[in-house]
Amino acid sequence: MGALRNNQPRAVTEGKVRQLVRELLAAGQTAFPSERELAARTGGSRSVIREILEAMEQKQQLLRTANGRSLNPEANRIPVLFVAGGRNMIDNPAWARLWLALVNRMKGTPLAPELFLLRYWPEEIAEDLQTLAQNRARYLILCLERNLEPLIRQWREEKRNILFPDEGLLHYGLPVISIDNTRVGELAAQQLFEHGFRTPALLTPDFTDHWYSPYQKRIAGFTRECARLGLDFQPERDCYRVYYGKGRLQSCIQETTKIADQTRYDSLFLTTDDLLLLVLEVLNDQQRYTPGSFGLITLNSQNNALSGNARVNAISSATNELATLITDRIQAHADGLIDQLPTIAITPTIHEGETLCIRQKS
Repeated sequence: MGALRNNQPRAVTEGKVRQLVRELLAAGQTAFPSERELAARTGGSRSVIREILEAMEQKQQLLRTANGRSLNPEANRIPVLFVAGGRNMIDNPAWARLWLALVNRMKGTPLAPELFLLRYWPEEIAEDLQTLAQNRARYLILCLERNLEPLIRQWREEKRNILFPDEGLLHYGLPVISIDNTRVGELAAQQLFEHGFRTPALLTPDFTDHWYSPYQKRIAGFTRECARLGLDFQPERDCYRVYYGKGRLQSCIQETTKIADQTRYDSLFLTTDDLLLLVLEVLNDQQRYTPGSFGLITLNSQNNALSGNARVNAISSATNELATLITDRIQAHADGLIDQLPTIAITPTIHEGETLCIRQKS
């Protein structure tokens, strides 16, 4: 057994030590095992264990005390700065859900998520940008780009690790972890078709000051798949747009009412679940009941919207999938297991029993 233990690769031993550090930090413990105990617990040789511990001491991750070594929680903490828009709270429901999911996912790891809200007025923006420039977080998750371009250039020069959770920001050439939006649209059409619906409408936010590529890709994927399956959908006729700015709630009510009044429609693809609860309320108020003869499909099972007693399907558990991949890849990079953060397009799947309110036609 001794020979096997001594032949264990160093990387395996280091991985086991890292895992032990995470467990101790999660439990709020700072006392660290002796070299002998670590060798027994990890299967690594005493000489390799000693080298690993000495390296941790040089980084101040371990401290020597009269009673042996102890963990230094602050030195083992890896700040991850999450930058979104808002004042007092995140102004985008999708990013608010992702922030909460990341906080939960990073529990028990050395990753320490910190929230920074970029405000709106020019003097506030200037103050916030100055504060951001002084932040030394090793990892930055950016949910927006507006006003951040100079800092992004600075962070890139400083070799900071920037990650976007939004496919709409691919043009920076930086790592992006996001959902495959074209596939979202394709799956929406397939689900409506499989449940017997043939004449769908589409409801989407409309950013009047720019085209938001993720929504455009969802629409394009939906349009192509509807044509392939023979669904009666023409984007120029059946695509309804909600003005996504001041007055968006009123705009959503108006556009959803137009869809409900068109008896030719038997279903709806909502490209984002941000307004799902309001859409459900309007549809039911117009007696286009879901579930029932009218179908509704949207993205993201985190919303958990209820219609009557039904909680049916959704395209992707996008928030949890994003949080898991982002956390795992940042942790792998921090541990030296990967050289750089990757760009990943998450393949969406259908989640039974969550949000999509559709029922097979009788």
